Amino acid sequence: MLVFFALLLGAVDFGQLIFAHQSLVERVRASVRWGTLHPEAGIEPVRNMVLYGSPEQGTQAYLNLTADNVNVSFAAPEGDAETLHVEIVNFEAPLFAPWWPGLAHKLTNPRPVSVTAPVIRASAALQQ
Repeated sequence: MLVFFALLLGAVDFGQLIFAHQSLVERVRASVRWGTLHPEAGIEPVRNMVLYGSPEQGTQAYLNLTADNVNVSFAAPEGDAETLHVEIVNFEAPLFAPWWPGLAHKLTNPRPVSVTAPVIRASAALQQ
């Protein structure tokens, strides 16, 4: 019975890790898309899109993320178009199994969720 419940909790935890990762990938993708369409809004609304699903600051962050977990930057490398980079770092998914306290950190921390996309400002688009 003990082995069965250990395997059952392991399967549930694995499913929860996969769900959290896919949810965060979709959140970052959606916030980058919003940020590339509204670059004049700045960094904070893009961060709020990741945390709360809205450009305005909400009350409960998604999957217990904090502002420290979300890095947002606009950059214009030499000769290239401006880009928006959004990244989620140091996220720890909650696990059910009590005997794996650091496993979620080891599985999710080394590879942050990150998306970079080009930004076209309205004034640049009108000049062309």
